Amino acid sequence: MNQSISQNSNLNRYGEQGNIPQRKKRIYSLNNEWYFLTREYGVFGPYNTVLKARQELALYMRRLGIVRAAVS
Repeated sequence: MNQSISQNSNLNRYGEQGNIPQRKKRIYSLNNEWYFLTREYGVFGPYNTVLKARQELALYMRRLGIVRAAVS
């Protein structure tokens, strides 16, 4: 990974102070269905697979301008 990208990913987001919270728990499973959680609009789902939830999260982030490329 590009060093400047990796350094920027360790920065706090606007309004955050102190330790950076873990963001990898954004996607979760409940009763064999997959969901993702956002700060802005809450819970999205259900999706049949974790892959579909990841794809929808990536699309959501691109639409909001949070990322320019797909999230893996």
